[in-house]
Amino acid sequence: MRKTLFAALPLLALAAMSGGELVAQSALQDRSEAVRNAKPRPAPPASAQNAPASDQGVTGAIHAAHQGQIVFTRSDFSLGSITESALAKDFVLGQPIFFRVFMERSAVNHLARRNSIAAGTVYADGVLYKARFTVSGQVIETSFGAWGGNTEHRTWTTWRGQLLNPDPRLTIPGSEVLRELLARGTGAGLLGPGNWPVTMEVVPFGPDNSGKMLAGDPVARGSFNLTVPAGAIRPSNPLLCVPGRGAAGSAAIEARTMSVSRQLWHENGTVPEKAIAIGDDWEVTRNQITGIPIERTTKVLVLARGPKFCTTHVHEFTEKHMGGGNFATASGGMSNRVQRGYVPCACLG
Repeated sequence: MRKTLFAALPLLALAAMSGGELVAQSALQDRSEAVRNAKPRPAPPASAQNAPASDQGVTGAIHAAHQGQIVFTRSDFSLGSITESALAKDFVLGQPIFFRVFMERSAVNHLARRNSIAAGTVYADGVLYKARFTVSGQVIETSFGAWGGNTEHRTWTTWRGQLLNPDPRLTIPGSEVLRELLARGTGAGLLGPGNWPVTMEVVPFGPDNSGKMLAGDPVARGSFNLTVPAGAIRPSNPLLCVPGRGAAGSAAIEARTMSVSRQLWHENGTVPEKAIAIGDDWEVTRNQITGIPIERTTKVLVLARGPKFCTTHVHEFTEKHMGGGNFATASGGMSNRVQRGYVPCACLG
C-alpha cells in the first residue's frame, strides 16, 4: 500500500534531489537507495576470496595512453570508437560534455588493494562512486547515482559518463554530479560568467560483505576548461535546471503541493519555494473487481532554497477518486518517498 502524506497527518521529512532530466535519472537514484539499504550477501568461500577479481585490464591503445585519467569528448563514444582526435579540453556550459574513465584496475580490485583485503570480501553490488571537483583551489565533492552491479564493478576498468547531454533518453552516469557541482559551486561564489579550469577525480567506495564501509582513493583524474556564459543558468533552461510542467500537471496541483510542503517541511536549513507538476501521465489504481478508480498518482517537483545551495525533491502526488471520474486535487497528498538532488539557486528565479 502506498504511503501518502496529507496535510492532516503528523510532520514527516521531505528531503533533497537532482535537477534537469529528473524523471530520466530516477532509475539511477532508486537503485542508489536500494544499494545503500541492501543486505550484503554471505561471503564466498575463502579460496574465492583470496584471488583478485578477474578484470578487463588495459582494453586497448587509448586506455594504455590514458590509464588513470578521465578524458572528455563532445559526443558519446563507445569504447571501440573513441579516438585521440575526439578528445577535447574546452567546453561551454550548455553544450554536450561526455567523459570516459580509464582505470588501472576494477573498482572491486582497487578497494581490495586499498584496504588490504581480498577482492572476494568486497560487496561488489554495493560499489558507488564520488566525483571530486577542484575549482579555483576549492574542492567540491559530489555523488554519482548508483549504476552497474556485481559484474561491472568486479570487471570493468573503463566506463563512460555524461556531464551534460541534450538527449534525455541517454541516462549514463554523470548529469547528477554536474548539477551538484553547479549548486555547490555557485553557492560558494564559483562558476559565475567567465572561464573556469576544472579538475575532476572519480573515487570508488562501498561496503565489504559484513557491511563495513570501504574507502577508496581517486582512480582517475582529468581536467577541462569550462566557459560559463552570462545567463546560462536560468529557470527556462531544463538542461541545467529542472523540467517544466508536464502533460499531467496543473497550477492547482502545484498550489496543493506547496501547501502540503509548507506544512510538513522538516529539512533543516532549507525552505520550500516552488513546485512544478512534472509528470506527463497518471498512474491510476483501480478496484481489482469492479475496475472503479480508487486514486491516481503523478510526479511533482519541489525546489527548496538553502543558505549555500538549493535542492530538488521529487514526490508522488496522489488524488483520491471522488466518483463520476472526478479526482480531489484540493485534498491531494504527497508520498514520503522522495528522490533527492541539487540545483543551482539561479534555477529558482
